[in-house]
Amino acid sequence: MTETLAPYLGTADAGPFAKLSISLPEPLLAAVREVAAETGVPVSGVIAASIRRLVDEVAQAKLDAALDEDNAEGLRFAEAAVAGQAQLLGRLEW
Repeated sequence: MTETLAPYLGTADAGPFAKLSISLPEPLLAAVREVAAETGVPVSGVIAASIRRLVDEVAQAKLDAALDEDNAEGLRFAEAAVAGQAQLLGRLEW
């Protein structure tokens, strides 16, 4: 867990901060506390880093999906134009 959160653990938010009460399964809370102890980051910082990572992964997935759709649209355009382009090239004198 520590390795995957490392890039996010050093991120210091300037605030403002809000208090939040959450319930976690005991094994997950134990893992969070262990990472906090290993890294010297408060428990809330470890949880925030985990959330930042998940938010980034969701944003990246949305971006990837948009790029895939853009690529598919470009391919559809190219495939639709290929016959006309071939016809045009066939009329050229080489």
